[in-house]
Amino acid sequence: MTTAPVRMVQAHGNHGAAAVDGELLKVHFPRRIERPLPGDLVRLDSAGTLTEVLERKNLFGRGDGRGRFRPIAANLDRAVIVIAPEPAPSRDLLHRYLAACLIRNIEPLIVVNKSDLPQPSQPPFTELGELAGMGFAVIGTRCRPEPDTEELQGLVAVGVTLFAGQSGVGKSSLLNALVPDLEAQTGKLSHVTGKGTHTTTTATAHRYGDEAWLIDTPGVWEYGLWKMDAVSLQRGFPEFSEHAARCKFRDCRHDSEPGCAVVAAVEAGNLPAFRHQAWLRLLAEQERFR
Repeated sequence: MTTAPVRMVQAHGNHGAAAVDGELLKVHFPRRIERPLPGDLVRLDSAGTLTEVLERKNLFGRGDGRGRFRPIAANLDRAVIVIAPEPAPSRDLLHRYLAACLIRNIEPLIVVNKSDLPQPSQPPFTELGELAGMGFAVIGTRCRPEPDTEELQGLVAVGVTLFAGQSGVGKSSLLNALVPDLEAQTGKLSHVTGKGTHTTTTATAHRYGDEAWLIDTPGVWEYGLWKMDAVSLQRGFPEFSEHAARCKFRDCRHDSEPGCAVVAAVEAGNLPAFRHQAWLRLLAEQERFR
């Protein structure tokens, strides 16, 4: 006999934790069933053994060194991409995250934390205005000296939100500002899983009010995409679509091909040059997986 669907909070090798009737329950993963992820809706039997992972609406993950997709979390409504003036992100970190979200049908939300600090006069900070003009949500937050997270609170109050970002940008401080009982939730989770309160190698879902979950992910120094073809990568650049339909060649890579309508749109000022340049760099990164 199985329970009603419950939400996975954390997953390790052969066990994890799920939220059941407001409490955390240790869950055993049998080998015959696909390993669940934080954010998954699952069914359990009366002994707390996983019996089913329900169909997912999406998966968020990253590429490993060989270009394989490594899933991190499931069933996201949005992903908060946290950047900060210190440490400033690499040139394409934000574009990789945006592409990953859009390819996986996840709404990206760009959060510039430590908004009390001056923004560097360099990408991606110099690109944020144009990204906002293209329809990407861009907001500022800070945790010190006084927290300023009100706008973010409203945007993540419903559904499942994943927080991703570079180490040191203040992602953990943001989550602590948003979730007053975060330490208590973490302590209960540690007791259930036996993994300690400072586990930073796996994603963790935290309850946020009555209608939301916030999924914390380990900080990274860099974020890489996985192996994919140019058609899939272009889904991460939806502003290209209208122009790409007019390219001379159906398999145009929007580089140096004759009759490329995307390049023509960039030259005419109808597409941001920085987005096309990011596209070319991400396309070149895919070559290493061939």
